[in-house]
Amino acid sequence: MAGKVLTIGKSDSSGAGGLQADIKTVLALGGYAMTATAAVAAQNTKGIAHIETLEPWFVEQQMRVVLEDAGLGMAEGGGAVKVGTLVNAGVIDAVANVLDKYRNADIPVVIDPSIIVRSGSASVREQIMDEESIALLKRRLFIRAAVLTPSLREAELLTGMKIRDQNDMRHATGMMRTLGAEAVLLKAGAVALAGGEKTLYLLAMDNGEKVYELPALDPQRTLGLGSTLASAVAVSLAQGLDLPFAVGRGINFLHGAADHAFGSKGTAARPLNHAFAIENAALSKAAKA
Repeated sequence: MAGKVLTIGKSDSSGAGGLQADIKTVLALGGYAMTATAAVAAQNTKGIAHIETLEPWFVEQQMRVVLEDAGLGMAEGGGAVKVGTLVNAGVIDAVANVLDKYRNADIPVVIDPSIIVRSGSASVREQIMDEESIALLKRRLFIRAAVLTPSLREAELLTGMKIRDQNDMRHATGMMRTLGAEAVLLKAGAVALAGGEKTLYLLAMDNGEKVYELPALDPQRTLGLGSTLASAVAVSLAQGLDLPFAVGRGINFLHGAADHAFGSKGTAARPLNHAFAIENAALSKAAKA
């Protein structure tokens, strides 16, 4: 087991997203997951019924005791931090305060802004963060991001622009990088390209950009997508992979989990299956026995 990831965010009672998706992703990719719970959500595949936010001082304490532990402390090498749903300004400040202390420890921070969440169906989204918190997130945390992984809707909210095509994606990632993020990974939904529909990912970095084209994702099979992609990139960076390879690995893992999503076709949303590779290996071993 290589690569330690401290993931900070929301507990999801359905197990589809949030900290639960982070833990499953990190484990599936061979890493060790640690958590700091910032909020607890009563939710299922249809949406969030209620979110209870923890006190900022307690979120900060969870982070500090893990980062300072001699056995798990990531400053000793082979670690990353993944930031997900923080909900309010107090928690954002608390997380930023701790990250400030470890700014020189060479620990990559992957931030999934988690401003907008799915509610009810694949096409319905709900904003869960107020404007004050969004402004603070941009001001205090983006400057700490090795990678920022917004959804298309979140990127539009963060930049104030409508994203219609790949040129717009390029412009939006550039705008978000001016806020301090070293790199931005932006995903577009199904887009028509030569050879059929694809899902596009644009990674903007200091030394240029890289575009990843994969078969279009079924939007009904992507519950937990944002958490999974960001934590897959985080554990890959913790394991020493360079950024373009870490992103490619994360994207491929995401699509594999979506291809094996749980639930029946036609339901509102189907959770990703993070254990698909483990299941395939077990079936292959059984077939050879």
